[in-house]
Amino acid sequence: MDKRTDAIFEIRQFNRFYTNILGLVDEHILNMGYSLTEARILFELNEMGLCKASKISSKLNVDKSYLSRILKKFEKSGLIYKEISSGDGREQLIKLSPSGKECISALIEKSNSQICKLLSSLDDKKCAEIIEAMDTIKKHLTKAADIIIRPFNNEDIEFVIRRHIEMYSEEYGLTSDIWKNYVSEGVHQFADNFDSDKDCMYIVDYKGEPSGCIAIAHASMQTAQLRFFLIDSSLRGLGLGRRLMDEAISFCRDKKYMQIFLWTFSTLEAARYLYKEYGFNISEVCENSEWGRPILEEKWKMHI
Repeated sequence: MDKRTDAIFEIRQFNRFYTNILGLVDEHILNMGYSLTEARILFELNEMGLCKASKISSKLNVDKSYLSRILKKFEKSGLIYKEISSGDGREQLIKLSPSGKECISALIEKSNSQICKLLSSLDDKKCAEIIEAMDTIKKHLTKAADIIIRPFNNEDIEFVIRRHIEMYSEEYGLTSDIWKNYVSEGVHQFADNFDSDKDCMYIVDYKGEPSGCIAIAHASMQTAQLRFFLIDSSLRGLGLGRRLMDEAISFCRDKKYMQIFLWTFSTLEAARYLYKEYGFNISEVCENSEWGRPILEEKWKMHI
């Protein structure tokens, strides 16, 4: 048999094995009164933050009518709330309520507890092997999924603003209105002054929904600024950060920029590691306490 045929056989075997493993984990979720589909939807809402119902339907491949009934059940139970989209008054966005976050925390705790039991007989080396194997599977099979990197359009502007505000609030505690206004004004200014000969923005598109971004804005004839770099947590670990960096730096080379700079925070460890890997170095550091919590801002530069 060729390798592709071998892979088909092994994946089918693995699916049967892993379905049994998931059954051991999922029975604890069922004991809390939620179906597996309902639990998956709660998990996704926890990962996505504020989002459209269509994104959940697409990502989980759940029928829209069935999803609508589940969301109505969640809303009646106080697990979610809805708000009108600032970009389109006809569209509603969904988010977990405080009660919903408590519920998902309990689900995660039970799931983690069961997985901990599965791993209890394994030492650190074997756990590391499992992590590496899962990373390899995700990396290679995700390439076959519906992920593309494309130029931005005006409909992406709301996503870039909203996701930056949500992610930096949830992960780094930046919650002040000054921070939110800084993000909103910066993205709108970029879009209003966009010049395709000097600027670019690329969007990670997953199943038709924006899920990441990166931008290059001209600062002068020879200098560009890298901005608005993020990837949804659900798609991290798949090499998309490097793909976005490659696109952005290739654009700068094509446009004959001599230098690229960016501003970041000292706590963004994964991004800082990537910047260093691509040849950026810290050139300036300053404290900022205006965005909801004290942070250390860093300016990084790279000569092309």
